[in-house]
Amino acid sequence: MDRDDEILDYVQNRLAPPDRERFEKSMAEDAALAAEVSLMRSVRTELKAGPQHENADVVWDRLSAFIDPAPQPANDNRRPWLQVVQYAAVALLAVAAWQFAVVPRITQAPGGFQAASGPSAGFVLQVKFVETATIGEITDLLRPLNGTITDGPSAIGLVRVTFAQETLQQEALDVLSNRSDLVEVALEQ
Repeated sequence: MDRDDEILDYVQNRLAPPDRERFEKSMAEDAALAAEVSLMRSVRTELKAGPQHENADVVWDRLSAFIDPAPQPANDNRRPWLQVVQYAAVALLAVAAWQFAVVPRITQAPGGFQAASGPSAGFVLQVKFVETATIGEITDLLRPLNGTITDGPSAIGLVRVTFAQETLQQEALDVLSNRSDLVEVALEQ
């Protein structure tokens, strides 16, 4: 407590008896302190003698509430796990909304899903071209054979070539097997 607060508490008779005795002893030893207490008492007396505002108590209550607001407790005793549960619920709703509203729209493939290992329409050859083969050379090779690349290349470099007729598939297998400059492997599926 600073000196001014202690003087004010003494003048307003708010000090506990041991503190009051100690303060009076300090006043007896310190003339400046005694003069400040005397000045404060005279100011207080003058203020009491002066005209009073009719709403002085209301004004003082409002002013004191503004000056010394009620202290907020350090712990308001709310359950900390309740806030964690609320955050978890919000996160769960966000994930559910994403899974049911957004994911189905962005993952729809035209025509639906077709497995790469599933059966293809037509007659299929699995072909692995040499690494140096260009797309132009591959196209020139497959065009007279009436073959169409329908899938690939896979992770190991296999390409699916589809034919409309089985006889075209057999002819293409013979031709592709003899073109070692462009084809490493040609197999029926």
